[in-house]
Amino acid sequence: MNNAPLPATLGDPDTLHFLDDESVDGGAREAVWRLLVVDDEPDVHRATAFALAGVKILGRALEFLHAYSAAEAAELLRTEVDVAVVLLDVVMEREDAGLALIKTIRQDLKLTEVRIILRTGQPGYAPEIETIHDFDINDYKTKSELTRTKLYATVTAALRAYEQIRKLDELAFYDGLCKLPNRNKFIHLRDERLASGLFPDDVLAIVDIDDFSEINDALGHQQGDRLLQAVAERLKRELGDDVVLARIGSDTFGLMGARSLITPQKVLTLFSEPFVVQDDAMLVTATVGLNPLQGAAVTGRDALKDANTALKLAKKKWRGSFVTFSAAMGTDTRERVQLMQNLRNAVEREELFIVYQPQVNLASGKVVGVEALLRWQMDDGTFVPPDRFIPLAEASGLIVSLGDWVLRMSCRELVRLQALGFPDLRMSVNVSQIQFRHPEFLDQLHATLVDTGIRPHCLELEITESVAMEDADFMLEILHKVRELGISIAIDDFGTGYSSLNHLRQLPIDRLKIDRAFVSELNEQVMGGHIASMVVELGRNLNLTVIAEGIEDEAQAQTLLRLGCHEGQGYLYARPMTAAHLTQWLQNRRCAH
Repeated sequence: MNNAPLPATLGDPDTLHFLDDESVDGGAREAVWRLLVVDDEPDVHRATAFALAGVKILGRALEFLHAYSAAEAAELLRTEVDVAVVLLDVVMEREDAGLALIKTIRQDLKLTEVRIILRTGQPGYAPEIETIHDFDINDYKTKSELTRTKLYATVTAALRAYEQIRKLDELAFYDGLCKLPNRNKFIHLRDERLASGLFPDDVLAIVDIDDFSEINDALGHQQGDRLLQAVAERLKRELGDDVVLARIGSDTFGLMGARSLITPQKVLTLFSEPFVVQDDAMLVTATVGLNPLQGAAVTGRDALKDANTALKLAKKKWRGSFVTFSAAMGTDTRERVQLMQNLRNAVEREELFIVYQPQVNLASGKVVGVEALLRWQMDDGTFVPPDRFIPLAEASGLIVSLGDWVLRMSCRELVRLQALGFPDLRMSVNVSQIQFRHPEFLDQLHATLVDTGIRPHCLELEITESVAMEDADFMLEILHKVRELGISIAIDDFGTGYSSLNHLRQLPIDRLKIDRAFVSELNEQVMGGHIASMVVELGRNLNLTVIAEGIEDEAQAQTLLRLGCHEGQGYLYARPMTAAHLTQWLQNRRCAH
């Protein structure tokens, strides 16, 4: 069959004819489908090319590649790109050579898009049903049934499937706006580079455009999209083809390449000049999180997650800056996630509880109030510090329900204590910014007053100085409504923030609380002592009560009293205690006085 003569005429249009090798046009053409014919019989190659010569399928001509063994085909597929269809013989150098090549194509070469049409002249070596079931092929035909028309139909179906898969892949792996790989593709490329072992000094970076949502809000989404395109173009142009560039989020880009090519200084410098967007010069900054992989066996998904951890830290630190990921960050993140899960479980099992710390009048020593403090003791008996679990509760939204529970329980406890003969006690409860901003906060606060029967003037809400100063108009409105309910307000940790004195004068507050850091420094000749004095003087000038927290010895108490501080709390008087211990402590103190 190898040297069969060519027929003089085409004859039956459904019959496959042979064509001299030199008659097949191998010139370069635009927009072609590339077909690979794999068969150990040259006549099959010639007949296939002749049968489909001059044919256009789905608007494109066909270009043929030829391999005469499975090994030759595998080598060719390693170097050639955009091969759409493989017409593959089953029996070549071995009886199962074609079937083995299918596994090579799919598993080793990772060519999942290319469509495979299996052809055999000896169907007994590969039964049709079993072969279709066991192998990832597009079609299976015997050579005798592949007439010219049927070959055309089979190839057309395969090309249509290939085109649809490519379009789906484009949607799944590419960003249509910036014409870049997307997050999924970026992760896949990292995994490919990792598997190759050829990129031991890879660095992965995430570049986040600062305040992009504000640009969209101010200038419109179309202008925002144009800015993203301008950023993508500059990154691609300046970083070059050796750096993998992807758009992995709405306003974030991923970079991957050698550490010599991706340095934070180089990336941030690319944002020093304005971007020209439709004749507008737009100057924007970017924040960068880097993950120096340095040959580490880190999957694409994990590498991106670690870079994102660094990015979040950079944005907290200072926008327009960068942070490089370290192993310690990963440990902190995992511990934080685990602690968050433990916190959710603790809330469900009602393992959190409230303790109360007395507050006294510095001059008379009389107990004037108590502060409610939330505590968490784990199963092993260890306590989780509030400064660790309260931020987690705020980030997860748990603080809203937790805060409402603390408020109600504290009010009920105060009503109980007042009934036991302590009618003048005040209950102080900390309220987070998340609670204040919750749309049902005021309604829940009013319901607590009604349900517990507490006298409003005996309840005090504590907010931090930073919360009081943020979104001044909103906070001013909410605080006035709280005061209208008869509830007093204290500013906690005063002196640690940056208050505007003019704004402070407008706030409807009753009490300033000196932060424990300044109280602890009263015994030393440092600036802290002067700050405590300034806070006391400010409170007196504004007709506010001043209370100091963290008083641990008598010398601190006497210094504060001389400065004019009114009230205090701390270990000098009592540690935070449970409700039962508080009752006993109050009764003992009353007897002692």
